[in-house]
Amino acid sequence: MAPNIFIINQQAIMLAVSAIQRDDTRTLEQMGLAEIDSELAKQLKELQMDHLSCLIDFRGSLLHCQIDKRQLQMFVNMASEKTREDDQINKAIRAGIRQPVLEELKGITRRDFTFRRERMEIPEHSKGRIENLNEDDEIAVLRAWQKHQIIVDPLTRLLAVFDETQISLDRAWIAIKQAF
Repeated sequence: MAPNIFIINQQAIMLAVSAIQRDDTRTLEQMGLAEIDSELAKQLKELQMDHLSCLIDFRGSLLHCQIDKRQLQMFVNMASEKTREDDQINKAIRAGIRQPVLEELKGITRRDFTFRRERMEIPEHSKGRIENLNEDDEIAVLRAWQKHQIIVDPLTRLLAVFDETQISLDRAWIAIKQAF
């Protein structure tokens, strides 16, 4: 048996044992063990971890694994979207957005904001009022905001404004909120 299959089979047995111990009928059904007889269930409950080492010598096939392509596609899409959103939030933090704005736009808590900022080694914002933009910068921000109005997601749109103007997001957001 190939080492990778051994690991998959080992994990499957451990999952089955755990499901039996917890009376997790949903997992047992998903594994095709809904109708397992009581004697085999008892033996699995009593199975010790060191017994699983014998699995490498077992010649039979314990597991038939088939990936649901539709579910796989849904997962890949979800993971891609989550990664894109995380990257976008990190970019916004680097671009100077403040936590209350991220909470308003994406529900980011103070704790998550602080964790991300520390992980990226970005110093904390100075306390106090955010400085207003000069007239030229305010016009540039508002024009960029209008130019990107086709972008529905406000954070994505705000990042497009930043990419175009390079004006700190906390200052740009104040100007946008005051104008609209």
